Amino acid sequence: MNLHSRALPRRRGGFTLAEMLVVVVIIGIALAMAVPRMQGVLHKSALQGALNRMASDLTLARLRAVRGAARTSLTINAAGTGYTVVVDPTGTPETIKTVSFATDAKGLTFTPANTSITFDSRGLLVTGTTTVKATRQGRSDSLMVTGVGRIYRGY
Repeated sequence: MNLHSRALPRRRGGFTLAEMLVVVVIIGIALAMAVPRMQGVLHKSALQGALNRMASDLTLARLRAVRGAARTSLTINAAGTGYTVVVDPTGTPETIKTVSFATDAKGLTFTPANTSITFDSRGLLVTGTTTVKATRQGRSDSLMVTGVGRIYRGY
């Protein structure tokens, strides 16, 4: 008796071309629905990240003003695409930090542009605006500095 003749026929494992095409089409449809939504999330995240960074640098400016007993200001550049933190802007200025969002977050602008937010040696707001607005691709968010130097984010 020959054992090989009675063996069950072996089926090849794997997927057919039609099954693979169905899976690729389903993945393509899912990606087509998810990509626009993800782009919106990324733009909002970049906007919030820029305002969080500015809030952190405003806190730094306020602390340097108190610790150094000298006025410290955060100045938004004329284009509104970045800012500089300077200690003692009227005397012997010392630049602590310069931030530019021209490459990191293209299209991000701060308003009002070409303005300063200055803290005195007690950490109180001296001059400048109390509200800064950041805008990127139709989305906007704001940051508020009170007269006593508190910094609030508008979520």
